[in-house]
Amino acid sequence: MAGLRKTNLVTVIQGALANGPIAADDLLTTIHQAGLRRIDSGVLWETCSTHGLADLRDGMWVPRGWAPTPALQPRPREVVEERAAAEATRLAMSVGLPAHEPLPPVGPMSPEWPEAARKAAAALRHELTAVSKRRVQTDVPLIAATGTAVPGNNLRRFEAQGEIGASEGTSAILIIDNQQFQVEVVSVFGSVVTLSTPPDMPMATEATLRTDLSWLLTEQSKRLNELVEGGPGFNAVAALAAVTPPESGPPVRLAKPTGPTGLNQGQRNAVHLALTPGVTWLWGPPGTGKTTTVAALIAELCERKQRVLLAAPTNAALDVAIQSLLRRRPGLADGSLVRVGQPADSSLTQRVLVDEIAATRGAPLAQRRVEEGHRLRECRKDLNALKRRELNQAEETERLRLETQIAELQALLRELDSRLKQVRRQVCREATVVAATAHQLALETLKNISFDVVILDEASMTTAALAMLVAGAGSGHTIIAGDFRQLPPVVIADTPEAQDWLRRSPFEKASIPATVSERKDPPRLAALTEQYRMRQTIGDVVSTAFYDNRLSTAPGTASRTIRSRASWAKAELVIVDTTSMRSRTARRQGSLSRYNLAHAQLASSLTGGATTTAADLGLITPFAPQARLLESLLPEDHLEDWAASTVHRFQGGERDIVIYDTVDTGRGVSPLNRWFTEGHAGSEGARLLNVAASRARDHLVVIGALDALHHRAAAFRDPVWTFFAHVIDTAVPMPWQAATSIGVTELIDEDFVERLRADIKRAITVDMWLPRGSHHALPSLLPELTSVRGEGLEAVTIWVEPERDGYLSVEALQARREGVNIRPCLPILESSAIIGDVVWSSSTSLLGMEPGVVLRTEHPAFADAARRAQRRRPGAGAPGSGELGDDCGRCRRMLIRYEQDRRGRAGLRYGCAACEP
Repeated sequence: MAGLRKTNLVTVIQGALANGPIAADDLLTTIHQAGLRRIDSGVLWETCSTHGLADLRDGMWVPRGWAPTPALQPRPREVVEERAAAEATRLAMSVGLPAHEPLPPVGPMSPEWPEAARKAAAALRHELTAVSKRRVQTDVPLIAATGTAVPGNNLRRFEAQGEIGASEGTSAILIIDNQQFQVEVVSVFGSVVTLSTPPDMPMATEATLRTDLSWLLTEQSKRLNELVEGGPGFNAVAALAAVTPPESGPPVRLAKPTGPTGLNQGQRNAVHLALTPGVTWLWGPPGTGKTTTVAALIAELCERKQRVLLAAPTNAALDVAIQSLLRRRPGLADGSLVRVGQPADSSLTQRVLVDEIAATRGAPLAQRRVEEGHRLRECRKDLNALKRRELNQAEETERLRLETQIAELQALLRELDSRLKQVRRQVCREATVVAATAHQLALETLKNISFDVVILDEASMTTAALAMLVAGAGSGHTIIAGDFRQLPPVVIADTPEAQDWLRRSPFEKASIPATVSERKDPPRLAALTEQYRMRQTIGDVVSTAFYDNRLSTAPGTASRTIRSRASWAKAELVIVDTTSMRSRTARRQGSLSRYNLAHAQLASSLTGGATTTAADLGLITPFAPQARLLESLLPEDHLEDWAASTVHRFQGGERDIVIYDTVDTGRGVSPLNRWFTEGHAGSEGARLLNVAASRARDHLVVIGALDALHHRAAAFRDPVWTFFAHVIDTAVPMPWQAATSIGVTELIDEDFVERLRADIKRAITVDMWLPRGSHHALPSLLPELTSVRGEGLEAVTIWVEPERDGYLSVEALQARREGVNIRPCLPILESSAIIGDVVWSSSTSLLGMEPGVVLRTEHPAFADAARRAQRRRPGAGAPGSGELGDDCGRCRRMLIRYEQDRRGRAGLRYGCAACEP
């Protein structure tokens, strides 16, 4: 029996050691589980020694003659990387890539360049600091806008439920069900954001966009610091020339141009001048065919075998230029024209996208990258499964194998990615025309690649700092194209360096606007002066106010077919004067930006009355909160051909009919925004108004309180004053009352309390904002208000503005005693109610003895947008909308939500008017 037990023990030990070393305790456990419970450590040692089974080393039983499998030994990092590099190089050479990427010589230097580069880099650092103080990283909830990817591209569109501060081209993280995906912001129009997404990202109706607002600033600053002493392929002389005031003198005398067809005389002159070396300033006011001229210029340069870089600040602007060029020279789509980055225009042929061309040329690299990426995901999956439990020796060996394989795969993927970037760079080197957003010049794909000619389009929106990086990629033959009377770059920092290098475009940095204003045009300025977009009346107002009467309207615009019609668009220029409405301007909590419910209600009627006859319509406003209200008015069947957004988002676009909502009235939020009070040439106000008005092709409708907007004395004959003066003189007036007879907005002249009562009876939520004064009608509505039964938060919240000493009106106190959620707030700039799907507004106090002008709009999407605009968020200890207020612990009066500090600046605190100093 003893011999049999010994034989069984040897068999069990041999089986346990079959997969390699095993811990002493684990071996004993295995033996006991086999039924040999009396075996102890001494018997185990004797058996292993006697039969030569294993040796005990550091608590592990190691089989005699065992050695680790060589393949499982972790390789040194250097060996792993060398093998990965060798394999990637082999694949790269198979597709014709050189073993080592050629490095161009250092370009020409200028003695002034190092100081300019350092100052521009410092400006970017200041802007980075300012952005960081606001919010370096922000999460914005998204909902699917269309629910489908754009055909042919990995593009997804979402509607943002908050402000997206990211620029086009910014890298971001999209979070779906706690999974993170690397994406790029392709375009932002209104609240709709288009993202370039990875192909394996799942479809989703909800997501969160996480953006790092510092990314582009960091990359530009880093690149400028790299180039302080020059760099391969970088022409510092050309970079400086793009921001240096040109020498004065007579206009450049050139032979009479012939050249491109389909251009007017001014456009041919511009092309002829831009074909000569040096810096050409191409000034293209709205509708003058600047894009057509640029396309014709590039076509001529291609005929002359010149390599061209076409850059623009946004994807949308770049795509417009590319489409115009392809219409003129479709043959460039054979690979001669390369588009770097993800286009906003999904109709662009894939043959011009650098990623598509590179994927075809580097197919073996790309295919291997896909295969190895799949293997890496599988290895990670297997390794994660092992992490969920205690490992035996066999599993420890498997873990080592997986970790070794993962390290090798990661090294290979890095090398493959590097070679794929090299393929993209090689494609760009060989292309005749490379089109890229301006910030790409600070990134890897175009770094150290030089061109014969550089064209920077829409340069008025490009910072001087970035313009230098773009121009430095050329030989000094540079064309700066744009309109310096339109919007400048957006900058937050107010330091002198930031204002000098970031607030100013290359036009301002080179003093072009100043010399033009003095009627001393620089010799190499090509000014386009004949516009084809705006009809005569609109064009004349824009030319007089913003272009010193230099802009003329082409004769053909008068006979152009009108595509979009609306009953209220009775003339080319229409004014809806809201002065007598006395509508109130409000602002979002803690924000300087503004909105005007009554103006938006008028716009709702106008749009509602044009859905069947207007093919192309735009709603434009200078303020982002108002833009979101207007966007909610877009009907479902016009989401593709109508648009609503801020002026900034509309630059470069055009619409048959434009409704421009000025928002500001001087009532509620006061004083007027400086956009309307500081309207000198070059001011932001003049530029905003210029862009808004010049988007219109056939009809421009201005909604504004003219008494407030044009109240300044005639001595202030600046562009903004001039614009409104001409509107008053030439526009066809449309009474605001007429708008309320067209669509969904009603002017309530009588029985408005009964109408309120009826709306409350069928609502599940009620939000009211009542300014200081009597709330005469409130008691009569208490039965209906107390019967509202919503879900979740308080169904009824009524915000009331108390007296300065904190006392509430008698009616408000009565409502509170009867269970209505009364919330004191100072100040209340609104006078409105959102009752279910209905929006009410009034010019004084909605529930007062004299409510003034009362408007009612039944529109579910608009009601949701208005509720979001006016909803109070909790903060600083103060409850928000839908939450109950608190009483003072001393005097028992209600605590007040203060949304301004004592100096009238936006802020938030929560306190008692009686007990706090």
